[in-house]
Amino acid sequence: MSLLEERLTEDDVTATKNATSAQETGSVGVAILRITLGVIILLTWWSNVTADPNFYSAEGLRGFFDWAFLSEEEGGNGSSLTVVESIIDATVLQAPGFFGFAQTIMEFLIGVGLVLGIGTRFFSLLSIAFFTGLFLTYFGGEEWIGTYIILIAASVTTFLSWGGRTLGVDRVIAAARGNSPGKLIW
Repeated sequence: MSLLEERLTEDDVTATKNATSAQETGSVGVAILRITLGVIILLTWWSNVTADPNFYSAEGLRGFFDWAFLSEEEGGNGSSLTVVESIIDATVLQAPGFFGFAQTIMEFLIGVGLVLGIGTRFFSLLSIAFFTGLFLTYFGGEEWIGTYIILIAASVTTFLSWGGRTLGVDRVIAAARGNSPGKLIW
């Protein structure tokens, strides 16, 4: 191998290592997106916790889903995905107190995790699932579902761009421990 070929090979290895580490360090723009997403979730969570009745109570969840699938003529949202309504009836509405409690904790943890940039990849995956559920619940009704498309896109961007590696605790964890198993937590 010539000296030039050796040098190119070393440069290729260095460039690949740098590209991988740059890919996994995030950016300030994505960090701002992540923090904003977390703040939106926490503000909505707080509004739901302080609502009367508490949105996450059995009564609050039942009322929300009744409204979501009630026709527009009857004063509801008029959501049209009956398969989603059937799934919610068979799961959430069978134990709304439990699901309300779980939702309270989950939303709070997602919001805090995103604001602090800790467990960002995990919490951004949860937020993708959460916002997709809301998108499907509101689909076909009066609620503008574009909001949920934007929130899903922000969550996907945060996940794919290592959103917690800049201005987040994940940077410190990754520096000390390397990547999480499967690269799915930080």
